[in-house]
Amino acid sequence: MTREQRRALFRLIVGSTSEGAGELPADVRRAALDGADLPGATGELVTRIREAAHLVEGAHVTAAREEGHSDRALYELTVVTSLGESKRRLEAVLELLGRKG
Repeated sequence: MTREQRRALFRLIVGSTSEGAGELPADVRRAALDGADLPGATGELVTRIREAAHLVEGAHVTAAREEGHSDRALYELTVVTSLGESKRRLEAVLELLGRKG
């Protein structure tokens, strides 16, 4: 697979997870993908995933559930948050290396 094919595949995955059908509203998925702040326990969970996913605890998930999110919605939120953060980190590295993303 070429670099351009990998980029195209990544764009397809990002587009389908943020804009495609889902339980979580698309605007919330886009906000998580783009790194926007989200309110409440959901926002705290997203921030934790972005900054230190290995430190997410059951209490973070439980608090987001208590705001009315199902496990499926929280899974969608985790995926788009992770994709967005991985994209930001890749772009930062490429910039440091003097390459375009």
